[in-house]
Amino acid sequence: MEVLNHRHFYEMLMSGAHEIIDHQKELNAINVFPVADGDTGNNLAYLMQMIMREGRWNDSSIETLETIKKACMRGSRGNSGMIFSQFIITMCNFLIRHQELNMEKFLDMCDESVESAVSAVSIPEEGTVLTVMKAWVESMKQESSTTTSIEAVLKKSYPEANLALEKTKSQMEVFRIHDVVDAGAKGFIHFLHGLIERKDVKADEDTESRSSLLLDETAHVMHESDELTFRYCSEFLIELKNGEDITSLKAHMADFGDSIVMVNDNDLGKVHIHTNEPADIAEMLVKKGKVVYQKVEDMKRQYESIYQRKAPIALVVDSACDLPKEWMDEHQIHMIPLNLEVNESTYLDKVTLEAGSFYELLDAGTDQPKSSQPSLLSVETLYQSLLMQYDSVISLHVSQKLSGTFDVCQKAAENIDPSRIHVVNSKTLSGAFGLLAYETAREIEKGKSFDEVKEALREWIPKSEILVSVKTLKHMIRGGRVSPLQGKVARLLNMKPIVSIDSEGNSLLYGKTFFSSSSLGKMYKQIQSIHDQHGIHEYVLLHAGSPEMMAECQEAMERITGSEPLYTTSVSPVIGGNAGKGAVSIAMILKEDNLRNGA
Repeated sequence: MEVLNHRHFYEMLMSGAHEIIDHQKELNAINVFPVADGDTGNNLAYLMQMIMREGRWNDSSIETLETIKKACMRGSRGNSGMIFSQFIITMCNFLIRHQELNMEKFLDMCDESVESAVSAVSIPEEGTVLTVMKAWVESMKQESSTTTSIEAVLKKSYPEANLALEKTKSQMEVFRIHDVVDAGAKGFIHFLHGLIERKDVKADEDTESRSSLLLDETAHVMHESDELTFRYCSEFLIELKNGEDITSLKAHMADFGDSIVMVNDNDLGKVHIHTNEPADIAEMLVKKGKVVYQKVEDMKRQYESIYQRKAPIALVVDSACDLPKEWMDEHQIHMIPLNLEVNESTYLDKVTLEAGSFYELLDAGTDQPKSSQPSLLSVETLYQSLLMQYDSVISLHVSQKLSGTFDVCQKAAENIDPSRIHVVNSKTLSGAFGLLAYETAREIEKGKSFDEVKEALREWIPKSEILVSVKTLKHMIRGGRVSPLQGKVARLLNMKPIVSIDSEGNSLLYGKTFFSSSSLGKMYKQIQSIHDQHGIHEYVLLHAGSPEMMAECQEAMERITGSEPLYTTSVSPVIGGNAGKGAVSIAMILKEDNLRNGA
């Protein structure tokens, strides 16, 4: 083959994709850089599956190449996945400009693609996939003097690429210690083998039967000796504003983390970074365009699950559970973030959007923030990974009446292993949800059995209570939590209600009436009545951007109960979006069941 056309490239790409998918487990097993989380095979296989599923050949080869580029942007995950994505996107762009490639143009395409992959990485290091890519191109340039056949050059360069792969063992200390080659580089060798063999494969073949998109038993094989400098493996996909280029942020982002890879293609950009401040990264990126997708993995919690777990039962909550982060860490509680759309960009609640910056966005925006439940795939992936390390899982979630999160998690449990995963409707939210999670964590750490923990949780749910004093019903009306008629009455009479949750988990106006500006005083009277009837076992104080109110609340609650709050914290953005800035809430676990009927 002396000329490469679009169809030839397409067939080679599909063959290379299959080769990587076939070696997914092998690549997972040798993954120790940049973080030894054993998922390079998963990430590369996911990218290739996305390309094969979405990049079907059609009569317009240009359209096919454009589709492949989009699949690369959406499907790239992890350090190696991002590098591969930039490599393939650059090849596609080159082919869009040229219908056919002779040897000279083919080498130009490969050279340009490797340079683009190198430039995507903030700090390129020798001994990685980039080293093997560069050695491969140089070998082809040398071999091209002896032949005009593109196939022949590819075959002759393959041994040199393999030699470069073996050298990676001695180029980085981490590879010498573990006696392995770079997993991304090994993946590239398999990819080259597929290009050379050019197997007869179809894009619409059932690739999921060959390699699951979910984690398998080799996934996240983190090494016990590894130390994490940065906690969160973060990825963002951005629809860029006209003329914007995310690579201009590369130097600035280096202050926030490492393993930075940036991929650009026309109006789309994607960023991969290991960081301790994913919310700061998101804030930086929204200035460049609209964030349409993001994924953040907590590598610290993954590591603890494998090497430092405190109990055989995993506890999972969603981000509507308001428990201080340090408490989540102390009790190794796993969190599923809800999605929150603010000013057209999508965030992960409590992860890429924190309370402080959220209220600034809320004040600046005209539209009500929109929350949505996590994807089924993301929950299934979490459950499957947890069951590799734990005997069972308790998954506790925000009221089913207020969110679809419980339903998604219930479906995920049914798909994975319903006998080992127990999904619970808390019938509440925020601080009351946090108290239920805390009590559950304590029972787990006492060594209680799976069934005993489930029974204890069933007993606590009817004992939970939360009262919220809001400054305005505007956000609750927009979010559908309060009817427009109730809101109109409150506005006309300048009344501020106390909002609560009934026994089924629906929001209600406490006492079936409105209170005037002294709503906090009325709320304390309601709590005194609750304490007199049922007794308050534990309570917590929460605020929506109004920490200055907490001292007054604590003083009042100490007078009522004679005890200090278990903790004081801010509510999550997904809760604050409905309560509105300035809201104050008090959540309790009672000594006796409470009908929570607003009486």
